[in-house]
Amino acid sequence: MGNRIKRQSLSIGAKTLLSHITLAVVVIALASAISYTLSSQYIRQSRVRDLATKAERIAEGSREVPEGDILPKRRTVRTFEELTDAKVFYLASDNEIIRMSQFYDEPDAGDGEFQWVEVADSIDREFAERVLAGENVSAVRRFEFAQDTIIFAGAPIVDDSGAVRGGVILAQPMASLHSLSRMIRIMLLIVVGISVLLAILLAMQQTRMLVKPIQRITRAARRMEDGVYAERIPALPDNEIGELGHALNSMSGRLMDVIKNLRKERDKLELVMSGIGEGLIAVDTDWRVVHANAAFLELAELDSAADFLAGGASDAMFDPLKALLQRCMENGESEELEWENASHRAIHAAATALKDEGGAILGTVCLLRDVSEALRMEQLRRDYVANISHELRTPLTGIRGMVEPLIDGCMDTEEERQESYAVILRETIRLEKLVGDMLDMSRLQDGRLRVELERMELPGILEAAARSMKGIADEAGVALTVETDGSRLSCLGNEDRIMQVLVILIDNALSFTPTGGSVTVFAYDAGSHIAAGVRDTGCGIEPKDLPMIWERFYKADRSRMRTTGTGLGLSIAKLVTRLMGGDISVKSEPGKGSEFTFTLKKE
Repeated sequence: MGNRIKRQSLSIGAKTLLSHITLAVVVIALASAISYTLSSQYIRQSRVRDLATKAERIAEGSREVPEGDILPKRRTVRTFEELTDAKVFYLASDNEIIRMSQFYDEPDAGDGEFQWVEVADSIDREFAERVLAGENVSAVRRFEFAQDTIIFAGAPIVDDSGAVRGGVILAQPMASLHSLSRMIRIMLLIVVGISVLLAILLAMQQTRMLVKPIQRITRAARRMEDGVYAERIPALPDNEIGELGHALNSMSGRLMDVIKNLRKERDKLELVMSGIGEGLIAVDTDWRVVHANAAFLELAELDSAADFLAGGASDAMFDPLKALLQRCMENGESEELEWENASHRAIHAAATALKDEGGAILGTVCLLRDVSEALRMEQLRRDYVANISHELRTPLTGIRGMVEPLIDGCMDTEEERQESYAVILRETIRLEKLVGDMLDMSRLQDGRLRVELERMELPGILEAAARSMKGIADEAGVALTVETDGSRLSCLGNEDRIMQVLVILIDNALSFTPTGGSVTVFAYDAGSHIAAGVRDTGCGIEPKDLPMIWERFYKADRSRMRTTGTGLGLSIAKLVTRLMGGDISVKSEPGKGSEFTFTLKKE
C-alpha cells in the first residue's frame, strides 16, 4: 500500500508541476507575441509619421524657390537626404503628364544633373496625383519608381496664393525597420528565456509547497479507508489545506465511536423502517418498547405505546399479541396471527425477531395491517358471484322449462305453444336486461363510461320519461304524473343518463305501488342546484333496509313487489348521478310511500 500511495503522490506532483509550467510558458509566450506586435506597429507608425513631417517641412522650404523652378540645387537635395535618411523626389505636372525628378550623380560634379521622368505606373500615378492635388500622403508599400517596398511620404509645394506648384516625396527603404525588428526579437527572446527559467523555478517551489501537504493528507485518508482510524497528519501548513488536514484529524478521532454506534443502530432500524407504512411496534428482550408508530396506536386503539405492556393494556384482548411476541422472541422465528381489536376490525399481525451480527436475539418487531376491508371485499366478491349465479339461473330455468316441452312435442295446441314462446321471450328480455345492467355497472365502476355534460332544460326530459313508462303504469292501475315549479330548470347533464335514472326510479316506484296509487315525477330549483326525482304512495321501505338499497343485487321484501328486478337499478342510478356531479338520496316511511331525489349542477 505504501508504494501505491507513493506512486500516486509522485503522479499528483508531476501533473501539478507540469500544469504550472505550461501555464507560465503560455502566458509568457502570449505576452511576448503581443509586445512584439505592438512594438513593431508602433515603430512603423512612428517612422511613417516622422517621414510625413519631414516631407511637409521640405515642401514648405521649397516655396522660396524662384517661380517656375521648384527644384533646388543638387547639393541642397543631398543635404535633405542626409538629414532625413531618405531619398528625395520632386513632382511636377504638365497638362495630363505627371513627371518626377531623377538625379544622376557624377563623381566630379558638385551639384550633379537631373531629368524629369514621366510617372507611368498606375499605383505611382495615383499617389502622385493625390500629392499634386494638395493632399499629404503617407504609406508603406511597393512603388515602381523605387523598385522596392518603401516608407513613402509626400507633401504638396504651394505658393503664397495657395496654388500647388509641385510636390516633394521622401522614400525610405524598409531595411532600417527590419534591422530594428530583429533587435526587438532578439531582446524579447532573451527576456522570454529568462522568464521561463524563473517560472520553472517558481513553479517547482510552489508545487512542492502545495503537493507535500496533499500527499500527507492523501496517505492518511488511504490508511483510514483501510481501517486505521487513529491516523494523524503532522506538520500541516497554516492555510486552507492545513484546515482540511486538521478537520481530517478531528474526524478520525470520532470516527471509531460513530461507526460502532451506527452498526448497532443499523441492525435495529433496518427492520423498523421496513414496516413504517403499517402499524409497527418493536420491543427488546427486557420488554421495553423500542419504537411504535402512530398506525400501531390507531389499530390497537391506545393512547400510548407503553400502555400495551403496562397496566393500561392488561385487558385479555391483547393477550394473543403478547403471546405472539413472546414466541417469536423465544424461538427466533417469524410468527403470524389474525387478531380482532376493540372495534372488531380484523388485524393481521406478523412478528419477526431482531438479531445482532452474532445471531443473538435483541428483541422483536411486529407489523400490524388492517385486513377488514380485504375480508369485506372478498365476501362481496363471493356474494356477487352467488347473486349473479342466482339471477342468471332463474330466467334460464324458465326458458329451459318451456323449451323442453316444445322439443318433446308436449304442446299440442297453438295456444299452448304461443304461451310458451311468450314465457321464453319474457325470460330472454329479463336475461338481456340483467346482462345490460351488469355491463353498465362494470363500466361505471371502472371508469370506462364517460358522460359528456351539456346545457339542457329538465321539463321535457321528465315528460319523455313519464311517456315511456305510461303503458306500464296504466297496466298496473297507477296514476303517473309530472310536477315542476314552472321554471325553465336549466342544468348541466346528459339527457340519456338523466332519462336512465328517471326510468329506473319510475320502474322501482311502480313495482312497490299498489293499484289505485300514484307516482309523481318532480323537479324544482333548489337554489344552488336542480333537484329531480320520483315520489310514490306505495308500501315504503323499512328503516333497516334503507342503508342497503344502494348495494348491488340487494332486494327488499319480494312479497310486496309487483314485478321481479335484478337489484342493480338503484346502484346504477347512484353511480350515474355521481358521474354527472350530483348525488341521490331517499326518504321513506313504511306504508306511506318513498321519495327518491337526485341533484344536478346548474349551468
